[in-house]
Amino acid sequence: MENTEILPGFQATRECVASKIDIFFDNVSLNKLASACGISKNKGVSVKKLLMLLFTMPFLGTNIYRTTVCNTDCEFGKDVVYDFLGSHRFSWRRLLLMVALKVTSMLDALTTENCETVLILDDTSVHRPRAKKVELLSRVYDHAERKFIKGFRLLTLAWSDGASLVPIDFALLSSTSPSNRYQGVLKELDRRTCGARRRREAVTKSTSLLAPMVQRALETGVKARYLGSSEETEIEHLKAC
Repeated sequence: MENTEILPGFQATRECVASKIDIFFDNVSLNKLASACGISKNKGVSVKKLLMLLFTMPFLGTNIYRTTVCNTDCEFGKDVVYDFLGSHRFSWRRLLLMVALKVTSMLDALTTENCETVLILDDTSVHRPRAKKVELLSRVYDHAERKFIKGFRLLTLAWSDGASLVPIDFALLSSTSPSNRYQGVLKELDRRTCGARRRREAVTKSTSLLAPMVQRALETGVKARYLGSSEETEIEHLKAC
């Protein structure tokens, strides 16, 4: 397997990206936000280092395996990252919403009062054709391809001012029908935890999640004049709520 450190210019690029992300962390007070969302560790690798790795990977076009296993300079293994991401007590939804509020507020300050802002709802499919043991993996209908696929549906709420797009909230959905699920819930969790609530949400009809997603965003302080959707039926459902 190729070591990422031997790629020409990779080290310099990584340092440049990390520097800019570190500035972003400071601007949005990410450490404080993470702590407020219950994302903390008592020992081992710090939360900031793990978040830095996760934020950096998309800009470098790499993944957890290549970053931790193939990179000899990484001071921790992939299991540390997966355990961090898989914690059922961390409120990732709340963290995304709080970061989005900071970012949209910054963008609002850069635009004129006449700038039109909108909340956008999108329902797309996540294909997992080779997966076998993924929790709540199911057979779902892909409206774009007009056929059933193996994977999940991803319901996303985003904010836009016409020039920028900021993700606000999301829900990864399985099938509401047990007969269409290749896997069920693999681990029983305390019903009060974020992970347990997410699992219950995953087998809920998407139409019942739309209004709460928009309401959470508005109650947190995200400002928008309009509500748009990739599916007309979603807007019609919200009007009826």
